[in-house]
Amino acid sequence: MTKTRRLTPADHDRRVARAASKSGPSGKPRAARWEILGARLRIWTPPRDVEIPPISRRAVALVLTALAVGGVAVLTLIAPLLDRSKERTSAQERRTHSAFVEMERARLIADQRAQHGRSLAAGRLYAAGRDAAARGVLLAEARAHVDRDVRARVAGGDLDGPIREVRCHYRSRDAAARVHIECLAITAPLVQGRAPTVYVGHPFLVAASLRDGRYAWCKENSQPGEEMSGRGVSVAPPAVCTR
Repeated sequence: MTKTRRLTPADHDRRVARAASKSGPSGKPRAARWEILGARLRIWTPPRDVEIPPISRRAVALVLTALAVGGVAVLTLIAPLLDRSKERTSAQERRTHSAFVEMERARLIADQRAQHGRSLAAGRLYAAGRDAAARGVLLAEARAHVDRDVRARVAGGDLDGPIREVRCHYRSRDAAARVHIECLAITAPLVQGRAPTVYVGHPFLVAASLRDGRYAWCKENSQPGEEMSGRGVSVAPPAVCTR
């Protein structure tokens, strides 16, 4: 047997109050808080029978106050942390760059180290007044030394290859006993079908004395900004190969 309970006036008042809390002044169902937020942010469209109450000035003031407090927190707490992080990152980048520069300088110094040779035949020919013959012999011996040097470096993995040939010539302005030779260990033609053909490879400098046939050669690395460097580090070749 089911028992029934009669509503008292107090029960009726409570039910009416609950229903009123779930509806607006117009009698339409009142939207939940998350629905109100979605509607105000224009990310949710409420049904026509749901009432979206207007935002009160007090709520606006509370939101603005919260934003202001959050902004102050960012400026006083988070911003200094970001600044310190940036400083640490910058310091680490400077240390990394400095270490790279030192390593690159050491590599270039080793790469451009001076090596020495001597052509006794060139010295004898020059002493005998046979300048052209002395130049020819010196050029041939210096070219042979550069050829052996660059091929050994390619075999050891220090330079790119293969080496097709080594071409050397005197600087045109040299007219005294102190002479300079420029050599190119050719790896490939850069421009073909034109006269003359342009080649790429590894350049070498040779400085020599025709009086005694002594000479020194060094590999030459292009200055920063040119095609073969691009690392921002420059080391001049040893003076014995340039003066």
